[in-house]
Amino acid sequence: MEQAKVNARLMGLLVDVVTIVLVFVLIYYVCYAIYGHTVFVKDTAMYYEALVLLSWLSALLFAAEYPVRRLTSFRQDLYIVLRVNALGLLIFGAASFILKAHSLSRLFVALFLVSIVLCMSLNRIVVRWMLATLRGSGWDSRTRLIVGDGSLANTYLSKIEEYPGTGIRVLGFVRAGKLANGLAAPCLGDISNFRDILAKHPVDGVVVALPITDPLVQQVVDECKLQGVSVEILLDEFSSLINSSRLVHGMGVPRLFISSIPHTNVALVWKRLTDIVISALALIICLPIFAAIAIAIKLDDGGPVFFAQVRVGLRGKKFFMYKFRSMCVDAEKKRKELLHLNEMSGPVFKLKHDPRVTRVGRFIRRTSLDELPQLWNVLKGEMSIVGPRPPLPYEVDEYDYAHRRRLSVKPGLTCLWQISGRNDIDFDRWMDLDMAYIDNWSYLNDWKIIVKTIPAVFKRTGAS
Repeated sequence: MEQAKVNARLMGLLVDVVTIVLVFVLIYYVCYAIYGHTVFVKDTAMYYEALVLLSWLSALLFAAEYPVRRLTSFRQDLYIVLRVNALGLLIFGAASFILKAHSLSRLFVALFLVSIVLCMSLNRIVVRWMLATLRGSGWDSRTRLIVGDGSLANTYLSKIEEYPGTGIRVLGFVRAGKLANGLAAPCLGDISNFRDILAKHPVDGVVVALPITDPLVQQVVDECKLQGVSVEILLDEFSSLINSSRLVHGMGVPRLFISSIPHTNVALVWKRLTDIVISALALIICLPIFAAIAIAIKLDDGGPVFFAQVRVGLRGKKFFMYKFRSMCVDAEKKRKELLHLNEMSGPVFKLKHDPRVTRVGRFIRRTSLDELPQLWNVLKGEMSIVGPRPPLPYEVDEYDYAHRRRLSVKPGLTCLWQISGRNDIDFDRWMDLDMAYIDNWSYLNDWKIIVKTIPAVFKRTGAS
């Protein structure tokens, strides 16, 4: 089996090398057709050709991986392709600077980079499709033995049926409890006889479908190690947290840091950079709108233009959130008199036809223009473009413990609540949407929310 893996990796490397050479030749002739002459000067042609090819071949040797496709998704393949080509471009750029190779066509390099990323990705898609087709027909199958008979085992079996292209065949399961739970696989015996069962039924791997805290897990792993059988441990709700964890070695004590949110350090950097760029550009573009709203507020009642309110941000830290003032100057004092009219469930106060709202305030609230000054909060780093709305301190005091999880991420201008009806949905649904955002966060999902916010603002859905 190990030799087969080595052969597969060598074959993958060979395919990538051939792809790089073929794409190089193709783009060379494309650029020749565009320019009407050779891309490289005759005397230096071999020098430039070698520089490009060696840069990308070096990147393959340093950064390429060929994981077992039976156990991984295309996302990992795509990450490897992007990593290899980013390194290839970096090596080429550094080498060009050092060797002063400045006359190489930028169009050639750009077309080559884009084409090689597409072709290497296409290679992997084709290989995955071919392997899935062959394995689905019974070729190159792998056998598994399941230890456990609960919901984890059932989930694993259902996924095997759902993805026949993995070529995994389950021989049976080993009962870990007193009674089997009716798995769609033969029962080979009890966990107490696991050593004999493993020796009697040679398999390519054992799948442990037990809670990670179960003491039997260590026993099974030790026995598999003894008999030279690979082990897969299915992750339950607790052990799945390891997926968003990292190993740290500070103070000389190695330990596993488990995050409560699915944000990686790299993802947080991208999110922050996006916040800075969008908020800075928006503040500049919106300056005329700021001026118009400020004049309108002053002409309406002569009070202050901005309203600063204490809100609770990331990890419970308080900050001043800025808005265009849309209510009368003494609105905070009058809130207590209106509490009995609250139209929102939970600790949040919302009133559709709030008498404290000024004439200008009605317009800027309906159009969400009152929120624009929060772009300054975003630029300062107190808020993000996308995230749960920052709560008031008294609201946090009345939160259930589960609701406090909203404070584990930076608050934002918009989130799932804003694109799902805002004031038209109740407090519990609002909290559910925020938890869903946190649990399923991704950089791409942030952009989807930003795009969906634009029509929601124009439709004024749930705004008051």
